[in-house]
Amino acid sequence: MDMAQGFSRGTRYTSIPLPLLGPWLQDILSLAELKCTLRVLGLAQQRRSQRLWVTLAELIADPILLNGLAQEPGGAPDAIRTGISQAVQRGTLIRIQQGHEDPSHTLLFVNDDPGRRAAANILPEASKLHPQELPEGEAGQTRPNIFSLYEENIGTITPLLAEEMEEAERTHPWPWIQEAFREAVDHNRRNWRYIARILERWAVEGKDNGEPGRHSKETDPKEYLRDYLRRHGHPSR
Repeated sequence: MDMAQGFSRGTRYTSIPLPLLGPWLQDILSLAELKCTLRVLGLAQQRRSQRLWVTLAELIADPILLNGLAQEPGGAPDAIRTGISQAVQRGTLIRIQQGHEDPSHTLLFVNDDPGRRAAANILPEASKLHPQELPEGEAGQTRPNIFSLYEENIGTITPLLAEEMEEAERTHPWPWIQEAFREAVDHNRRNWRYIARILERWAVEGKDNGEPGRHSKETDPKEYLRDYLRRHGHPSR
């Protein structure tokens, strides 16, 4: 088995809406649309703690897209514009033009709840936008990421908190994260430090209620503790 290429240990992940990995992936025939959609999703996630949009000018100057679409007819800039227009028409992205034709005034948002809220702050009509209707069964499969969970239950995310939450999402099972947020809300302790301590305690002492989503029932609690300590050192008390 060739393992020379692949994702290295500690590779960071980003959230992708499930329909984009299912029925919409089947329908997208344009390489430019697919690459532009994925790039906007990735950039929006990376900058989530600062802003929820990407400008068209940023995409046209983006080396990933310029290199990735260099062989497209008309060249990469035209392919990027076409791909974005196709994604907007499909409903995966929202485009807002701020009164100027300059691409730096063209804002692009992911057409999800946080993206629509952010777009509505700039253009109130955007609050009327809705995601493309999901096929039966898809809607129940999607889940928020840790950022939307925090924004909906706690408040504004700072850059420092964003880094800590990304690490928590990589480290802890998703059901634990959801339950830790619920416990913080139930006890009116709406702050990240309280939630982080709950997760640290469960990581060290174990958690016997709820399903540890990324770890099977057969997982040795001592091995999980050893892995946690390797990642973080001795937990704070």
